Amino acid sequence: MAGYNKVYKINEDFSENTVRFYFISNGQIDIIKVIEYSYVREFRGAPLYNLGFGDYDLKSDIIDDKVNTNNGDHYMVFNTVLFTIPIFFRYKPNSIIMVQGSDNSEDFSKDCKITCKKKCTVAECKNLDRRIKAYRYYVNKNYINLLEEYEFWGSIKKPEGQVTIESYEIGKEYDSVFCKIKKNNFVT
Repeated sequence: MAGYNKVYKINEDFSENTVRFYFISNGQIDIIKVIEYSYVREFRGAPLYNLGFGDYDLKSDIIDDKVNTNNGDHYMVFNTVLFTIPIFFRYKPNSIIMVQGSDNSEDFSKDCKITCKKKCTVAECKNLDRRIKAYRYYVNKNYINLLEEYEFWGSIKKPEGQVTIESYEIGKEYDSVFCKIKKNNFVT
C-alpha cells in the first residue's frame, strides 16, 4: 500500500493496545482527523486490530466516526488512511487489521434518513455501507499488486447473525475486510 503522492503529514501515538495517527484535513476548513488501530482480540493466532477513522475532538478525546464532513479533500484523506497501514505493520508485524464501516448498521440508516439529501426510499439508504465499499473498491482495483505484500479475507454477516470469513474474492460484497502482512515481506 505504497506509492501515495498526496498524503497529509501525520503524527503518531502508540500505546500497548492502540496505535493512532493524527493529521489535519486542509479543505474548506481545518479539521483534526485521527486514524485509530485498536486491539479487539486474538484472531487466527494473531492480535486483531480494528481500523477506525473519524474527526477528532481534542477537548473530549473522542473520535466521531459517523460524521461526513465533506471537506473537499476526500482522496487525500483516504490516501492518508491507506498510507498508515504499512506503518502500523512496521510496529505490529504479526497483527491482523479489520476494516468495517461505521455506516453499516440499521441505526445508521435510521439516523441518516432524518437529514438525508439523497432522497432515499424507505427500504434503501444510499449512504449505507459507503465506507466499506470504498475500501473494497481499493482492494479490488489493486488486488494483484497488494497480494505481493498482504493476505486478505472477507466476512459476510448472515441474516441469522452468523459471520462467515473466507479468503477474499474480488467483487464480493463483504461487510468486513481483514488484512495481514505476509511474513516474507516484513521490513524493519
